[in-house]
Amino acid sequence: MSENNSDCENNGCEIIDFSEIFHIINILNKKYKSLQRRVVKIESLTPPQYSILTELWKSDGKQFKELASACCCSPSTVTGIVDTMEKNELVYREKNPNDRRSLLVKLTDKGKNIQSSTPSIKIVLTNCCEGFSPEDAEQLTKLLNKLSDSFEITGLDKC
Repeated sequence: MSENNSDCENNGCEIIDFSEIFHIINILNKKYKSLQRRVVKIESLTPPQYSILTELWKSDGKQFKELASACCCSPSTVTGIVDTMEKNELVYREKNPNDRRSLLVKLTDKGKNIQSSTPSIKIVLTNCCEGFSPEDAEQLTKLLNKLSDSFEITGLDKC
């Protein structure tokens, strides 16, 4: 139990039960992963490969540690995924001109072209999340970021 909850118990204040919220987040995560698998299956990709491609489509030429952080996994996991993607000619490694100790992961033409043939997860999500106004989405994003930030404050932010 965190120090705040311990202090709260001793002072008689209300302890907030977040278990239902995290249960819903877990269910949503499972639904999202299932939807993502269906979307990326079109190009015979795995969800982790799609995540790396998405990061590279935003900004080509990223270090392994950047990809690991963005995908919430270890650099060694990214190495294995990139190895497979390299065999499938989606990415290649290049020496980092700013740091000779590291490599950059860059898109091949094939990796760039998949973006146009794979339906954007944003479009698919927009279609399945009807009933949400832009304001609702913005408010939910703020609240979820606040919840995520609370993990960083307590030191529980490791993926």
